[in-house]
Amino acid sequence: MLNRFRRRLDIVVERRVDARMAQALEDFARVQRDYEERLGGTQADFSYIRSEFDRIAPQLAALEQRFEWLRLRLDAGELDGDDALARAQAEHERARIRLELASHYEERLRRLESGAA
Repeated sequence: MLNRFRRRLDIVVERRVDARMAQALEDFARVQRDYEERLGGTQADFSYIRSEFDRIAPQLAALEQRFEWLRLRLDAGELDGDDALARAQAEHERARIRLELASHYEERLRRLESGAA
């Protein structure tokens, strides 16, 4: 009698453990799929940010070089304060216009690509 009860109990416990393990494995597979989808999106975002950085970095380097050139001329006494300010403002305006044009060009490309897709 005790052995029969023990066997029944073992069978019930085994079924419950198997069911819970199956559910845990399904949950794990679902979470893993979700993780891989999110990772793919993050990698795409990183690729976009990297391409934007690669596009803007040379422009920023050129601007830094020009500002350094202006600073050296100002330190050397070749420019007075008002002239240096006017040149810096003009350089800033040129840089802003270049970046704005690049931004418009990028937006136009995005619209064309999204229309083609």
